[in-house]
Amino acid sequence: MRKITKKLVSLLLAVVLVFSLAACSKSNKDTSTNTKDTGTATEGKTTDKSDSDKAPEKITLNVWHQWSNDTNELKKLYDKAVEEYIQANPHVEIDTQTLDTEAYKTKISAEFAGTASGIDVFYYWGAGTARKLVNADKLLPLDDYITDEVKAKILPGSTSAFEYSGKTYSLPMFSWYMTLFANKDLFEQAGATIPTTYDELLDACTKLAALDGVTPLAAGAKDGWNAAFIYQALALREVGAENINAMLNGEVPFEDPGYTEAANKVIELYNAGAFGKNPLESGNDDANAAFISGNAAMRIMGSWFANQVYTDATATINPDNVVALKIPMITGKGNATDYAGGFVESFWVNKNTKYADEAAKFAIYMNEKMGKAAYETGTGFCGWNVELDESKLNPLFVQIKGLLNESVKGVLAWDTSLDSNPATIHNEQVQTLFAPNADANAFIEEHKAAINK
Repeated sequence: MRKITKKLVSLLLAVVLVFSLAACSKSNKDTSTNTKDTGTATEGKTTDKSDSDKAPEKITLNVWHQWSNDTNELKKLYDKAVEEYIQANPHVEIDTQTLDTEAYKTKISAEFAGTASGIDVFYYWGAGTARKLVNADKLLPLDDYITDEVKAKILPGSTSAFEYSGKTYSLPMFSWYMTLFANKDLFEQAGATIPTTYDELLDACTKLAALDGVTPLAAGAKDGWNAAFIYQALALREVGAENINAMLNGEVPFEDPGYTEAANKVIELYNAGAFGKNPLESGNDDANAAFISGNAAMRIMGSWFANQVYTDATATINPDNVVALKIPMITGKGNATDYAGGFVESFWVNKNTKYADEAAKFAIYMNEKMGKAAYETGTGFCGWNVELDESKLNPLFVQIKGLLNESVKGVLAWDTSLDSNPATIHNEQVQTLFAPNADANAFIEEHKAAINK
């Protein structure tokens, strides 16, 4: 009995030992597994926390635009919008480069002859101007970045100048309206009538030219686009918006006799002293300065100039004595509801940018911000259906808004509608009309050779 008991005890001890070891082994295994799981969970939590706390990579977007003059209200608005963007996106730095308009066009063309590696986002003009960059596959389409929220805010009919082959390469900022600005004080001194017709314009120029130190119509013709504005204003009345648009779109040739008549009228104004003695020696900034200082009685310029009349610190004229007018009509021709202007200016994205997402988002942001800010400061007409504050609109801009409301068919500036080469030839050839012995027929033949292909 004692032997059996001893054996039984030994057997029981063995069983207990086995279970004890098994339990210990299980306990160690579970602890090991839990430690690993805990470690993995901890690592997971650490990784998640690291990802959430980790700041986005700092990047710099190189942005170019052509508002180079510190007195330009659009430059100030741009700088303010950039500050707000950086505050909302602290990982993005904006490095801005500027040049005046003509130098800017030349520099952009040179950069995009290569990869334009120093440019991520840039200001440019749509329609024919951007077409060459689209055709060369230099621009990034924005369709993937235009959300439903963005689409809901874009003003209907404002994107045509930014669409090519079914793709949208940019969005509108603001539209402009070609305006004849007139200083009523100088007209009164000269005994001239504020012009509503070309004949009244020519008569006014003759009388204003007699005033000492006064240029009747500041041309800024040293800059080709300024000279072109004056020619295009007269061509609008001679040929009409519908026919000009058909020509710019390549649907009809450049052959309407009204183009020759418009050239002859520029020459007639030059010979009457309308543009002063040497209009090709003064550019855009010079012409603007002449008007706001009271040394020029008229200026044909985009609606954005209204803001400068009120805000430029160098201005000495009383802005309340400036009136905004439609381009004078030519008796028996044209349609009073035709106008020059529209949506064409915008920010675009270089397809070769290293930061496509950030660049696209910035371009869309800036187009909306500049459209809104331009309108609220009386610079341009917003391309976005957003809430706008009209409380600070200057009276001159309100006048232009009234003129635009009466308008129906618009024509963009020719150098933004035509392809690059004919656009350049147009601006250069228009300058020949602002000099002695100008030849309207030679001017027309050069245009035919460039456009009718």
